[in-house]
Amino acid sequence: MRKILQSECLKQKHGAYFKLCLVLPFISLFIAFLLCGPTILENFSIYWWEALFLFTLAGLLFVYDYKAEEGAGHFQNTLQGKLTGKIKVAKVMTALKNLFLASCVLLLFLYLVSFVFCGVMTVHFFRDAWVLLLMLIASAWNVPLLFYLSKWINCYLVLVLNSFLCLLVAPFLAQTSFWYLFPYTYHYKIAQAILHLKPSGEVEVLNHPHPVGLCIVAISLSVLLFLIFIKALKEQKRG
Repeated sequence: MRKILQSECLKQKHGAYFKLCLVLPFISLFIAFLLCGPTILENFSIYWWEALFLFTLAGLLFVYDYKAEEGAGHFQNTLQGKLTGKIKVAKVMTALKNLFLASCVLLLFLYLVSFVFCGVMTVHFFRDAWVLLLMLIASAWNVPLLFYLSKWINCYLVLVLNSFLCLLVAPFLAQTSFWYLFPYTYHYKIAQAILHLKPSGEVEVLNHPHPVGLCIVAISLSVLLFLIFIKALKEQKRG
């Protein structure tokens, strides 16, 4: 498995993947700055990251990988008998590594910008790092799902649907009592519990914090779905 992971990492040595991990966090920060200025830039950069760019990046990483394999003799690199399942899992883990890198880049950008607007903007470094990590875990289920769906749905359609559901559908469902039935809401609940950011982007004014159980439920459901989709992906046969 280690050699397969190393092989997948080597395939991504060219700069396209790394550029995505730099550009999308920057765009998230830039949009938040244009909309709200430096005063509340910290929270709203994370909001745009969770609302659009985290899942868009997951989709773009998937599309890049899919098109690369399609160009390599029409997926002949992934058709390796007993190794097929391991190769697919390695691709998922590599994508998660890149998402983690992008989250770190966003955190670094926020920290650097806080020096530019010293006295106006404050960054809670460790809190933000914790939120971004939990949001990534709460979104991890999405990566194997994208690879799984690619057997039946065009990769570009998968990308568009993924971003659409996260940006336009999930914020509404995340404010309902049955949010846990829709996985795209899980990372929204993390931000709501820790940053007091509503899924709509508004800041909550609360007399008491959200229960810790909210984060535990979101994380637990995401991990469960991740394991289910990984198992389904390993057992999937390409037609």
